[in-house]
Amino acid sequence: MPWYRVIMCGQNYLVNFTGEPEILGFHVTHYVKSPDEEMAQRIATIRTRQDRHLHESLLNTPDNPSRLSCASVRKVWWRRGRDDGRYHFWEMGPAADEGASGSYG
Repeated sequence: MPWYRVIMCGQNYLVNFTGEPEILGFHVTHYVKSPDEEMAQRIATIRTRQDRHLHESLLNTPDNPSRLSCASVRKVWWRRGRDDGRYHFWEMGPAADEGASGSYG
């Protein structure tokens, strides 16, 4: 069964990592073993949604939902990379610079 590198993109995540709520976006990379790209995307989505630290910090209400989408899926020949499961956050706002807030994971 092949390996896939799946990059997930989260937007409008109201989280409290530092004691003060802020709206962040993120990318996270997952390496998954899967029969096809569609299943790889499903597995990566489940892994992201089940992340304990992210889920416990999430403050969104039903009228202001977060969004999670798949940014890319690519078949790879190697099993893992150093970025597996690592989150890269950025502030979401008019003056925010994507990728400026650092990493988690």
